[in-house]
Amino acid sequence: MKTFLLLCAALVASMAAHAETPGGVAAPLGVELGKTKCARMTPGPNRTRTGTSPWAGGDTLEIRNLERFKLPGLTKATVNCDNQDTVALVTLNFDRSAMDDVVRKLDARYESKRKTDASAQNGYAEWAAANGSIEMLYARDGKGLVVAYWAKGAKAKYFSYSSTRDKQQSAPASPQGQL
Repeated sequence: MKTFLLLCAALVASMAAHAETPGGVAAPLGVELGKTKCARMTPGPNRTRTGTSPWAGGDTLEIRNLERFKLPGLTKATVNCDNQDTVALVTLNFDRSAMDDVVRKLDARYESKRKTDASAQNGYAEWAAANGSIEMLYARDGKGLVVAYWAKGAKAKYFSYSSTRDKQQSAPASPQGQL
């Protein structure tokens, strides 16, 4: 009976640990794509409104206190909202030294869709999430890399370089220089 109770307690603890974000759901920095409202992320010393996203129509917020996320190499975090006040894109800039760790974590959590050849001039990788997609972009000799978490359908809706053919509009090639 004692063993059974210990197994039950371990099962409940395991379920609680995974309850915040179900497997495959992208919620970088605790901000669930396509669901979190930007109004919930009130400006303050840790979040600064940096303008309006010209491609999505909503607020653009930069998160300042990056140490609290315990992501080695994280140098910048930006949240772009659509005109419905919903998170459409989260970009995370990392120092290049963190690349192997970032790729390992993304590979462990999400389904890998494609990666460029290691000898390519510019690097690109893509993962699928239940509520969007993740892209990693970097220059072979660059000092940093960008990981872009897109809400489901946002990339196809706002950017012409998306592989989806049913685009509703053309937009600038990058959101405020983030990608």
